[in-house]
Amino acid sequence: MQRLTALFLSLAGLFAPAMANAAAVVIWPVDPVLRPGETATAIWLENKGDAPVTLQVRTFGWSQPAGEDRLDAQDRLVASPPIATVAPGARQLVRLIRRAPAGPAAPPVESAYRLIVDELPPPPAPAVDGAVQARLQVQMRYSIPLFAYAAAPAAPALGAQVTTGPAGRMLTIHNDGTTHARLTDLRLIGTGGRETMLRAGLVGYVLAGATIVIPLGDHQGGVVRVGVNGTDTVLGGQA
Repeated sequence: MQRLTALFLSLAGLFAPAMANAAAVVIWPVDPVLRPGETATAIWLENKGDAPVTLQVRTFGWSQPAGEDRLDAQDRLVASPPIATVAPGARQLVRLIRRAPAGPAAPPVESAYRLIVDELPPPPAPAVDGAVQARLQVQMRYSIPLFAYAAAPAAPALGAQVTTGPAGRMLTIHNDGTTHARLTDLRLIGTGGRETMLRAGLVGYVLAGATIVIPLGDHQGGVVRVGVNGTDTVLGGQA
């Protein structure tokens, strides 16, 4: 099972002795899903550090107008509890509950959300001998995708094109399908079958009906090869 780990740092400020307190937070799964007919799923928040940590979970609708990620307030998916303090070595279950849509309109096959998990700052340190205890609090933010389905999802339908414009060479990927595409290990296959790795690991997501544009820099055009939801796939391109 995949887990997401990050480090919370509390750094001393101008008037306090130099210090750093760390609390490692582990979140899993990092790819929660609500399948057809399910009304709830869950994530776990685990504190691997040596100090309590307070976490806030918020849920946003996720779209990609003009190829840019956009998060909007919504009430179709809610987190319970929305805020929790997790003791050192403990874990907290957070339920993600799907509410029935308002009105008669049926939801689309896939609804995309982002879970934003924020580490909230601890209370300010009390003054010592009247001195102000100034601290710079550096919190971590975790962004986790969640997809909810009203029917069995189909595969995404992707197309790609390499073009040249005022901003240089660009790769445009469009998803004509009704479900998202998770892209990994983006490569270009040029003349003679030579393969060039453009971005290793997670490249990003193309939501249903959305288009993203990726700068290619000095790389020449070619056929696009990319992992799509875990399956290596060749897309169209332009030499």
